[in-house]
Amino acid sequence: MSTAKPEYKSASNNTDNESSDGLSQLDKKAIALFEDAVKKEAQGLMSDAVDLYRKAFRINDQVDQIYRSIHLPTALNKLQSERGKNYITRVDEHKVSKINVDELIASFKDTEAHAPDPLNNEDPNALVVKFTNLKLKQDTVISYPVSHLVLLPEDIWIYIFELLIHSSPESWFSMAISCKRFAYLGFGKSTIWRELCKQVYPRQVYEENQYYLQNPSLGTDINDDDELPIPINQLRILPQYKNSWKFMLQNRPFVKFLGCYISVVNYYSEGGKAEFSNAWSNPVKTITYYRYLRFYPDGLVLKVLTVLPPDGVIPYLSRLHENLPASISELGKPIYSHDENRNSHKIYHGKWTISSDGEVHIIIENGSVEYLTFHYWFKVKTLGHINKHAKLSWIKYNSVRKPISGEQNGEDQEEDDRIGEIMEFSIRNEKPFKFSRVKSYTLTN
Repeated sequence: MSTAKPEYKSASNNTDNESSDGLSQLDKKAIALFEDAVKKEAQGLMSDAVDLYRKAFRINDQVDQIYRSIHLPTALNKLQSERGKNYITRVDEHKVSKINVDELIASFKDTEAHAPDPLNNEDPNALVVKFTNLKLKQDTVISYPVSHLVLLPEDIWIYIFELLIHSSPESWFSMAISCKRFAYLGFGKSTIWRELCKQVYPRQVYEENQYYLQNPSLGTDINDDDELPIPINQLRILPQYKNSWKFMLQNRPFVKFLGCYISVVNYYSEGGKAEFSNAWSNPVKTITYYRYLRFYPDGLVLKVLTVLPPDGVIPYLSRLHENLPASISELGKPIYSHDENRNSHKIYHGKWTISSDGEVHIIIENGSVEYLTFHYWFKVKTLGHINKHAKLSWIKYNSVRKPISGEQNGEDQEEDDRIGEIMEFSIRNEKPFKFSRVKSYTLTN
């Protein structure tokens, strides 16, 4: 049974200009504009996206249907070839939510690895390697015995998982979902979650510990942290989280380092009517800007407020840089501007701390205004149902007036009664930050 290919109205009646895929030059132009609009929308540039969408629909009012009929099958086939034919299968979210993941993983404890038969599989629960996407003939498919590496003792595989956690957490996760046995070893063992906790929490800069660490006269030894409100030894905190390392990682807030937090803000600006215009309403333009935050384990935080999209900021958001490039050369090299007044290209350095209840406090001493110290407060929250501790929600934002450089050096003897004055800023239009993993980022670069 064959399905008829849907017919769409072409933007041009001249069939001589049509290519082999049945699209005219105008249709291809409309699709190109539509693709650019999709990219702009993904970056949060809504005003540019809307403008491109309008241009595309003016050429062909069915450009969205043409785009889906051409690109959607190609994208689905690519996903199926890369991740398996079941990757795009719709699942029943209600049934999935009822699965007890811990019990499911525990049930894999006694699962033994065996060689699957890719051609004649009688066990519906067995893991089968599919060769359909490789376009191999059935008589060329050979069922090889299982690798002897899988038969290694459990302790050795756990040690391998621990090494992956320290070197490449993504590899640990990918390996753990490769089969039932590795799922049990990678997700079901408490030692794995213990190593994750030891990788995360000792690197957090806790607000409660700062008073003790910044006052050596109190006699607190960092190596012997019995006197610290939040000990570095995570074993001392474990009883507060049901003696479960996994429960601690899921419920104890933390700041992530191997990436940056991005907030995309869109707001509407109403302009004025053109001269002699008879329009009933004023033109409205969508304004888009971004906020970026990147944290380091030593207490340093980088902050950027700019109109530049992520691809123009993330590669240069480093403690080694003070400014973002104004443009990129034809050879792909950044071109920096010497205009020091371009605050939208400056990378501001500050300090950050986190409290035990997940409240993040950021202080920018040398910000965009010389006589102001800026303070930001956020709350660590979960993004969706799976991405734990990946969102920073605004709590408040203010500034404190400080002495300028001349007053600090004693040049100005007059006392300014405005020093210490607090100015509150509105966060009504601000959007929360969402964490984005960046593979090129390390803990120090």
